[in-house]
Amino acid sequence: ASVYESYDVPKVYYKLQHCVGCAIHGRIVRVRSRVNRRNRAPPPRFRQEFKKPTGAPAAVKASA
Repeated sequence: ASVYESYDVPKVYYKLQHCVGCAIHGRIVRVRSRVNRRNRAPPPRFRQEFKKPTGAPAAVKASA
């Protein structure tokens, strides 16, 4: 519900490309040493391994 009947919400555009200084200031990337700045490889991805339940807990098995 709005007071204005024909009010359109403005579109929001996000900036996707930044210079290095602006990206560091905006916390989009982290500061790296002069040697590590030449490294263009993507950062390693850490995946969490989910353990599958193997069955009911021991307390439930004992009471059955």
